[in-house]
Amino acid sequence: MSTDTFSTGPAAVFARIEHNGQHLTVVKLQQTEGPLNTSALEQHLTTALGLAPNALLLVLPTEGGPVLGQGPAEQLYNDYLSTNTAAVVEQTWQPLG
Repeated sequence: MSTDTFSTGPAAVFARIEHNGQHLTVVKLQQTEGPLNTSALEQHLTTALGLAPNALLLVLPTEGGPVLGQGPAEQLYNDYLSTNTAAVVEQTWQPLG
């Protein structure tokens, strides 16, 4: 996969979460090589997942901090995890694409 295009999409799983009346889509990427084109990634994921332009989207790599969604999306996800201790085990993840 090229680091500058996501025509076929990155290898990833996603989950749609509702917490405190807010909706959040979390994407977990497999490890990628080299730098990511975050603009292209965000555009691809927004289209592939049918998200509104202002939807909360959090993109997490295999290791490290968020690739996309720092701020409100990350805070909502952290709050969700801290108040739902079984969330990590019970959350259903779907393959992207």
